[in-house]
Amino acid sequence: MKNKQEVLGQYFTKIEIVERLVDFLARFKKYSKQAQILEPSFGTGNFINILRKNGFANIEGCEIDSELTNKPLDFFKLSLDKKFDLIIGNPPFSKFNLKESYFDPKKYFFSKISPILYLTKSELKKSKEKIENVFILKSLKHLKDKDSSIGFVLPISFFIKNKNRSVKEQLVEHFSTVVVYQNDQVWFDRNIPCCFAIFTNSKELKNKIVLIYENGEANQEMYDISGIHEELIPQIVFHKTKGNAQNRTGVPLDNFLDHKSIKAQKSFSSNNISASNILERTKIPKGISVEDYRIAVVRVGNSSVGKTGLINIKKDVINDMFYVFDVKEQYKKNKQIKEAICSAINNKVDYFKHITSRVGSKSIKKEDILSFKVQV
Repeated sequence: MKNKQEVLGQYFTKIEIVERLVDFLARFKKYSKQAQILEPSFGTGNFINILRKNGFANIEGCEIDSELTNKPLDFFKLSLDKKFDLIIGNPPFSKFNLKESYFDPKKYFFSKISPILYLTKSELKKSKEKIENVFILKSLKHLKDKDSSIGFVLPISFFIKNKNRSVKEQLVEHFSTVVVYQNDQVWFDRNIPCCFAIFTNSKELKNKIVLIYENGEANQEMYDISGIHEELIPQIVFHKTKGNAQNRTGVPLDNFLDHKSIKAQKSFSSNNISASNILERTKIPKGISVEDYRIAVVRVGNSSVGKTGLINIKKDVINDMFYVFDVKEQYKKNKQIKEAICSAINNKVDYFKHITSRVGSKSIKKEDILSFKVQV
């Protein structure tokens, strides 16, 4: 099969990373060497090999790719009667631009283990589903008891605010503790933003979410599990609170910017304002009404996100890469404030690049801009 990495979502975790993740899991949940363990998509076998090296004997594995095993087995055909103390590994990652990489429930409806048995009602309504989400939902059905855990390498996009809501709700029904771990290393043969997520039940960390980011030292933040739908990306949290691109002093832009949506003229083909020239528009020309100018912030793009300029709402045409803000009523005629906001953001544009670790093109939310602190 050509392009297997894309179609099957195969991203094999480096052996040194697997060693770190297995050690890391033991910090939060210890299992006897006789624990029943499942690796539902073992690939090149790194997780199984490291687990065996650590003395675990009862390990089962599934792998659909016949080029990687003499006994291929589809995890979605594994009997739900099989129960495990620990389900651990790196399930496939979905690629949204390739139809073949989606899980298609219709393919399995007439098998012995129908998706009806493990997908939620909201997930069943979808014609296609993210493959990693389906691995999680079916894994929940294979848990032996309340002491069972799941430890999965996941795309970091899983923990973007308000994404995958029904899956997260299922997880917190089963588990009282969530640990999300990132470090500053590359985990695969290509740099894909990812994490290791542990879903478990811990007396010491009951109803807690723990975010850990390692970059030479361990940086930890803790939240209540009621925040499961918030942005739970350790690297982003680190850069917002402790990182080199700090945003600790000043007044939030929320104090200056109006929340109302701004209807600017937009065109993909005939715009005169884009990310490539927005930095040329940081001053309001003399003799032109200050009230006609709005603040435009590039919202997406690996190299451009955060760049900010001033657009004339009556004359300029932008593309769809911007958030556009007006200032609050008392500042509408204040040229100095508008220009100072542009300058403050552009002087710390790297801050926005650091808080936008995503799968694919980087993007920021309006709340990232409104919470950004400036001194004007």
